[in-house]
Amino acid sequence: MRETIRKAMQENVKGTREEVEKAVEAVTDAVMDAIADNYRSITEVHSIVECVRAGIRVQIAYADPEELDFMDPYTVRPCW
Repeated sequence: MRETIRKAMQENVKGTREEVEKAVEAVTDAVMDAIADNYRSITEVHSIVECVRAGIRVQIAYADPEELDFMDPYTVRPCW
């Protein structure tokens, strides 16, 4: 994800090399920070699916808007 953002920025932002690199880093960091809490890489997803298919119990934190607790917005499903 980080590399995709970086490449798109480099191809579309105009300016000196230093200006572009500074903008690329700032935008990449901001986007990655914004999605970090809810982001699972495709590698992580594949790993989870492989475990579940192999019968290995997997515990994963997730946000469920219908079960939000005012103290803790994350619910842990017992196991999949």
